[in-house]
Amino acid sequence: MAKQKGTGRFRSEVQKDLFRIPISITKDMEGWLQKLSNEMKSSGGYKLPKSYVIRSLLNAAMALKIDVTAVQTEKELVSRMLIAIKKYK
Repeated sequence: MAKQKGTGRFRSEVQKDLFRIPISITKDMEGWLQKLSNEMKSSGGYKLPKSYVIRSLLNAAMALKIDVTAVQTEKELVSRMLIAIKKYK
C-alpha cells in the first residue's frame, strides 16, 4: 500500500510555497520553543519542529487587528500585539 501524502512524521501537509528566513532569537526564546514542543509530545501529541510553532504563531498573529500606528520599538509592538489579543473575539 502506498503511503498517503500528509501522513508523514508530523501528520501535516508539506507546504510548497515556503520562504526560508533566518531569524535571531534569544536563548530564552529557543528554550521556550523547545519546552513547548516537549509538552506537546509528553501530553500525547507530536513534538512539532520549531519552524511549525513559529509559523503557527505568525498565522495566529495574522488573524489579529494590530494597531501599528507610530510603533517605533519591538517592545512597543509586543505591547500592541498583546492589546490586540485581548480584543480578539
